[in-house]
Amino acid sequence: MGTSVAGAFALPVAAPSAQLVELPGVAEAIAAAEIDRSRFTDGRALMIDARLGHASLAQDSAGETYLFASLTGGESSQGTPPLSLAIAIDRSGSMKGDRLANALAAAVGTVERMRDGDSVSVIAFDTRAVAVVSQELISSASKPRIAAQIRSIGLGGDTCISCGLDRALSELATSGTRDHVSRILLLSDGATNHGITDMAGMRALSARVRDAGVSISTIGVDVDFDEKMMAAIAQESTGRHYFVASPAGLPAIFAQEFDSLLSSVAQDAELHVDLAPGVEIDQVFDRSFRREGSSSVVVPFGSFGAKQEKTILIKLRVPTGARVSAPVATMRVDYRDLRSRADAHCGGVLAARVVDPALAQQQIDPFVATRLERSRTSQTLTDANRLFETGRLTEARQRLGEQKHEIEQSLALAKKSLATAAPMATGRAGIDEAFSGQLAAIEAARSAFAATPPADLDRASGGGFAPPPAAASPASRAGKAQIKANQQAAGDLAF
Repeated sequence: MGTSVAGAFALPVAAPSAQLVELPGVAEAIAAAEIDRSRFTDGRALMIDARLGHASLAQDSAGETYLFASLTGGESSQGTPPLSLAIAIDRSGSMKGDRLANALAAAVGTVERMRDGDSVSVIAFDTRAVAVVSQELISSASKPRIAAQIRSIGLGGDTCISCGLDRALSELATSGTRDHVSRILLLSDGATNHGITDMAGMRALSARVRDAGVSISTIGVDVDFDEKMMAAIAQESTGRHYFVASPAGLPAIFAQEFDSLLSSVAQDAELHVDLAPGVEIDQVFDRSFRREGSSSVVVPFGSFGAKQEKTILIKLRVPTGARVSAPVATMRVDYRDLRSRADAHCGGVLAARVVDPALAQQQIDPFVATRLERSRTSQTLTDANRLFETGRLTEARQRLGEQKHEIEQSLALAKKSLATAAPMATGRAGIDEAFSGQLAAIEAARSAFAATPPADLDRASGGGFAPPPAAASPASRAGKAQIKANQQAAGDLAF
C-alpha cells in the first residue's frame, strides 16, 4: 500500500508483469474480427463505462492516450439500508447569530426526516469536540429529545476541525455493519486554528475516515472559511464540498445530502487498474489513488446514490511496436451492493488497435475530451483564485479568458467527432450541457474579477459623478464569495 495523493499527479508506473497478457494469435484474431476493445460497459447496482481516448494508435509510437471511466449508481429500490449520520457543527465565536441558528435548524430538520432504525450523532466543536448527541437510534420517542439537545448548542471559542472529525468518526465506529450508509456532515465558517492545521495532516485524517467506509461532505458558511482545506477534506474522503453564501441556504444543503443518502445503492467502491506490460501512467487527474505493486493503481470512489456519476481520467503511454493490437489495462470495480447486501464487482479489458500512422485516430474521443476539458477548467478556476488572491487581477482574468477560448474550441471539435463515437452507457450530462457548465463557471469568475460594477460606483458617489472603476478586491465580501464559488465549481467539475 502506498500513500494517498490528490490533484493531477505525475506517476511513471511501468508494468512488467500485469495480469493482462497478450497471448499468441489473440491480437491478430481481434484485429481480423474488427472487435472494438477500446471501450466496455458492465455492472448493475454500480455501472462502469470505460474507454480509451483513441481506439487506434500508430505503429512504432509512444502511443499517448487517455483512459476514462464513468461510474454511475443504478436505479434505487425499496428498503434503503439504515443510515448512520454524524453532524459536526462549528460552534466557534464567529458562528454567532444567524449562522449557528440556521445550522441548528438544518440539523433538527434532518433528524426529523430520519427513519426509525437510522442513527445520528451530533458533535459541537470549537477548540475541542463534544458529542451533544452520542450515536443514538432514531424513533418517534427519541426525535424530540435529540432536537432539544441540538438546540442547546451554544457558542464557544476557536476552531478545531480535526477535533470534530475525530469525534465524529469515533461515534460512527459504533453504529453498525457494512450495510449501514455512513456519512459525516461537517459545517464550519472559519479557518481551523487548533488541532491539525496543515493540509497534509488534514488529508491524512480524511483518508483515514474514508478507509473506515465513511465519506465527509463539507459545508462552508459565509465567506471567511478556508475553502482550500474544506474542499480537500471532501475530495480526499470522496465526499462533496458546498459553499453557502447565506446561512439561510443551509437547510437546502442538508436536505440534498440526506436525499443522496436515502438513494444509496453502493458503497466502499474502489477501481483497480492493472496495466498491460510496458504501459505507463503519466498522470492521474483530480482523484486520490494508491499504488499496489509496480503495475496497478487503486482509486477509491466511496458511496453512490441512484444515478450518481463519478469519473476518473488517466493519461497513458502505450508502446505499440509493430503489433496489430495493444493491450492497455484490465479494470475491476469492487463495491458493496446495498440492494442485495452482498459484495459485487464489475469491469472489463481495454485494448487499442495498432495501425499505420496515416490511419491512426487523430481526434480524441469526444466524451474523453469533455472530461479532459473539465479537469483543465477546474485547474483554471484554482489558478485564477490564486492569482486574484495575490493581487494579480489582470493575469487572473487573462487566464480565465484563455480557458474560455479553449473550451469553445474543444466543444467544436467534440461535436464534430460525436457522430462516429460510441455513446456513453452511463452518466446523465450530454456534451453540450457539460461544456455549457464549464463556460458558465468561467464567465461567473471573469465577471466577478472585473472592476467595480457601475451600480456600486453610483452608490459610492452619492448619485453624482462616478469615480473611475475600482479594481475588484480579494478582501471584499464579493471577492471572497467568488473565490469560494470558484472552489466549489472546481470540485464539481473534477468529480
